[in-house]
Amino acid sequence: MKQLISATLSEEAAEIYNSWKKQKKSEIISKMICSENTNVLLIEALTKKINHQQTVIAKANIKIFLDDPSSPLSSELNQVLEGTIHYQYRN
Repeated sequence: MKQLISATLSEEAAEIYNSWKKQKKSEIISKMICSENTNVLLIEALTKKINHQQTVIAKANIKIFLDDPSSPLSSELNQVLEGTIHYQYRN
């Protein structure tokens, strides 16, 4: 299926677009859209994976901390989680 699109380009993008061969412009844009979509899907999948891993690390960290509050592993896991919602603020 083919679809005609219209776009307003920045000056820089217009210069690049106008430098392409006339018979290749649609092909190049189609490849760029498909490639970018793949990147977006990959980023979404990696974000979900990272969040799941942080959740699992946080659960293990709490278990280790409750069993042995002075455990160096618990401190190390907590440092890995710094800057996330799973980080444990401890004294």
